[in-house]
Amino acid sequence: MTRVTKRDRLLWCAGIAVLTALTAWTVVRVSTEPAPNASGAAIAPAAAPGGGAAAPGRVSPSQEPVSAVVLNKCPVSATACVDEGLRISWLQKDGKITYGPVPVMPGTDGPDDSVATPKGVFHVAWKDAHHVSNEFPEAMPNAVFFAPGGIAFHEGSLIAASHGCVHLSPEAAGRYFDALPVGAEVAVF
Repeated sequence: MTRVTKRDRLLWCAGIAVLTALTAWTVVRVSTEPAPNASGAAIAPAAAPGGGAAAPGRVSPSQEPVSAVVLNKCPVSATACVDEGLRISWLQKDGKITYGPVPVMPGTDGPDDSVATPKGVFHVAWKDAHHVSNEFPEAMPNAVFFAPGGIAFHEGSLIAASHGCVHLSPEAAGRYFDALPVGAEVAVF
């Protein structure tokens, strides 16, 4: 008989929370029609693996909602976008989504050790695949630093609020690390 540990229960609960979040923001607006971005240009949903279009309402094996259309409030010049209200992020080129949207956990005003992720337009300052926080003794895998105060995208919990950074899943953190060079524009709104 397999013994279920506290860690196993926590991981199960985390999985349910992520699936609930994915469902919530996918339901916000699902369509096969592209939505206009801030500049009025239409943005299409991310393509399914292999380049084909996925069936509406289906989720790809990488947990990306391929038929969800997000009203893109992100500047066309930004490479990475974070919608704190929906707790999603995506990568884009010329205003067209190239990866995501994916669930994120930004910092929030609330818990004593959490700081709200700053809103605005920033640029990637530096990257460290194996960073460990100087302020908090925690690993920050695939860290992409973009805002003052050590604010970065990195692998982290999608349930617990961060200390100000934008937490991503392990897969998404790797994709962001690879896709965002120093100098890339990041918009948080």
